[in-house]
Amino acid sequence: MTLSKQAIAAYQTAVMTTPPLQAVVLLYDGILVRVHNAGLAAANGDYIRQHQETMRAIEILRGLLAALDLQAGGKLAAGLADTYRANMQALLACVGKKNAETSCRRIGEGLRSLRDAWAEIAGMKPTSPEIPAKPAHLDA
Repeated sequence: MTLSKQAIAAYQTAVMTTPPLQAVVLLYDGILVRVHNAGLAAANGDYIRQHQETMRAIEILRGLLAALDLQAGGKLAAGLADTYRANMQALLACVGKKNAETSCRRIGEGLRSLRDAWAEIAGMKPTSPEIPAKPAHLDA
Protein backbone atom coordinates (compact mmCIF):
# COMPACT_ATOMS: atom_id res chain seq x y z
CA MET A 1 0.00 0.00 0.00
CA THR A 2 1.44 3.39 -0.97
CA LEU A 3 1.84 6.15 1.58
CA SER A 4 -0.94 8.11 -0.13
CA LYS A 5 -3.33 5.18 0.21
CA GLN A 6 -2.23 4.74 3.83
CA ALA A 7 -2.95 8.40 4.55
CA ILE A 8 -6.39 8.15 2.98
CA ALA A 9 -7.09 4.91 4.87
CA ALA A 10 -5.97 6.51 8.13
CA TYR A 11 -8.24 9.47 7.48
CA GLN A 12 -11.18 7.19 6.67
CA THR A 13 -10.58 5.16 9.85
CA ALA A 14 -10.39 8.33 11.92
CA VAL A 15 -13.63 9.59 10.40
CA MET A 16 -15.44 6.38 11.33
CA THR A 17 -14.24 6.37 14.96
CA THR A 18 -13.94 10.07 15.77
CA PRO A 19 -16.32 12.95 15.15
CA PRO A 20 -15.29 14.42 11.76
CA LEU A 21 -14.17 17.83 12.98
CA GLN A 22 -12.09 16.30 15.74
CA ALA A 23 -10.54 13.89 13.24
CA VAL A 24 -9.44 16.82 11.09
CA VAL A 25 -7.85 18.48 14.12
CA LEU A 26 -6.00 15.26 14.98
CA LEU A 27 -4.71 15.00 11.43
CA TYR A 28 -3.44 18.57 11.65
CA ASP A 29 -1.68 17.62 14.89
CA GLY A 30 0.06 14.84 12.98
CA ILE A 31 1.11 17.24 10.24
CA LEU A 32 2.48 19.70 12.80
CA VAL A 33 4.57 16.99 14.44
CA ARG A 34 6.00 15.93 11.08
CA VAL A 35 6.79 19.49 10.00
CA HIS A 36 8.43 20.18 13.36
CA ASN A 37 10.49 16.99 13.08
CA ALA A 38 11.50 17.91 9.52
CA GLY A 39 12.76 21.27 10.74
CA LEU A 40 14.76 19.65 13.53
CA ALA A 41 16.25 17.13 11.14
CA ALA A 42 17.24 19.90 8.73
CA ALA A 43 18.88 21.85 11.55
CA ASN A 44 20.92 18.74 12.35
CA GLY A 45 21.87 18.20 8.71
CA ASP A 46 19.89 14.95 8.58
CA TYR A 47 18.34 15.52 5.18
CA ILE A 48 17.20 11.93 4.79
CA ARG A 49 15.11 12.24 7.95
CA GLN A 50 13.94 15.68 6.87
CA HIS A 51 12.72 14.17 3.60
CA GLN A 52 10.99 11.28 5.40
CA GLU A 53 9.19 13.59 7.82
CA THR A 54 8.28 15.95 4.99
CA MET A 55 6.80 13.11 2.97
CA ARG A 56 4.76 11.94 5.96
CA ALA A 57 3.34 15.45 6.41
CA ILE A 58 2.57 15.61 2.69
CA GLU A 59 0.77 12.27 2.79
CA ILE A 60 -1.52 13.53 5.55
CA LEU A 61 -2.16 16.71 3.55
CA ARG A 62 -2.96 14.54 0.52
CA GLY A 63 -5.44 12.59 2.62
CA LEU A 64 -7.14 15.82 3.69
CA LEU A 65 -7.13 17.04 0.10
CA ALA A 66 -8.65 13.78 -1.16
CA ALA A 67 -11.41 14.02 1.46
CA LEU A 68 -12.57 17.47 0.32
CA ASP A 69 -15.89 17.60 -1.46
CA LEU A 70 -15.18 20.33 -3.98
CA GLN A 71 -18.72 20.22 -5.36
CA ALA A 72 -20.53 20.67 -2.06
CA GLY A 73 -17.82 22.72 -0.35
CA GLY A 74 -17.73 25.52 -2.90
CA LYS A 75 -15.21 28.31 -2.39
CA LEU A 76 -14.23 27.13 1.07
CA ALA A 77 -13.27 23.66 -0.14
CA ALA A 78 -11.45 25.13 -3.15
CA GLY A 79 -9.53 27.47 -0.85
CA LEU A 80 -8.55 24.60 1.42
CA ALA A 81 -7.46 22.55 -1.60
CA ASP A 82 -5.24 25.42 -2.75
CA THR A 83 -3.84 25.80 0.76
CA TYR A 84 -3.07 22.08 1.07
CA ARG A 85 -1.35 22.07 -2.34
CA ALA A 86 0.67 25.20 -1.55
CA ASN A 87 1.84 23.71 1.74
CA MET A 88 2.84 20.46 0.04
CA GLN A 89 4.87 22.42 -2.52
CA ALA A 90 6.47 24.61 0.16
CA LEU A 91 7.46 21.57 2.21
CA LEU A 92 9.04 19.87 -0.78
CA ALA A 93 10.85 23.05 -1.80
CA CYS A 94 12.67 23.36 1.52
CA VAL A 95 14.07 19.81 1.67
CA GLY A 96 17.84 19.98 1.79
CA LYS A 97 17.96 23.79 1.82
CA LYS A 98 20.00 25.89 4.25
CA ASN A 99 16.90 27.78 5.41
CA ALA A 100 14.81 24.61 5.84
CA GLU A 101 14.44 24.93 9.60
CA THR A 102 13.08 28.48 9.25
CA SER A 103 10.85 27.42 6.35
CA CYS A 104 9.45 24.50 8.32
CA ARG A 105 8.76 26.79 11.27
CA ARG A 106 6.86 29.25 9.06
CA ILE A 107 4.91 26.49 7.34
CA GLY A 108 4.10 25.04 10.76
CA GLU A 109 2.86 28.41 12.01
CA GLY A 110 0.45 28.69 9.11
CA LEU A 111 -0.78 25.15 9.55
CA ARG A 112 -1.14 25.72 13.30
CA SER A 113 -3.47 28.65 12.55
CA LEU A 114 -5.60 26.39 10.36
CA ARG A 115 -5.54 23.66 12.98
CA ASP A 116 -6.67 26.06 15.67
CA ALA A 117 -9.49 27.35 13.46
CA TRP A 118 -10.72 23.77 13.00
CA ALA A 119 -10.29 23.16 16.75
CA GLU A 120 -12.43 26.18 17.57
CA ILE A 121 -15.18 24.93 15.27
CA ALA A 122 -14.90 21.46 16.85
CA GLY A 123 -14.99 22.86 20.39
CA MET A 124 -11.42 21.75 21.07
CA LYS A 125 -8.56 23.65 22.63
CA PRO A 126 -6.03 25.59 20.54
CA THR A 127 -2.46 24.35 20.47
CA SER A 128 0.10 25.62 22.89
CA PRO A 129 3.20 27.35 21.50
CA GLU A 130 5.03 24.02 21.78
CA ILE A 131 4.53 21.26 19.28
CA PRO A 132 1.70 18.88 20.28
CA ALA A 133 2.59 15.43 21.56
CA LYS A 134 3.07 12.91 18.78
CA PRO A 135 -0.13 10.89 18.39
CA ALA A 136 0.56 7.16 18.84
CA HIS A 137 -1.18 6.18 15.59
CA LEU A 138 1.31 8.25 13.55
CA ASP A 139 4.36 6.14 14.46
CA ALA A 140 4.30 4.23 11.18
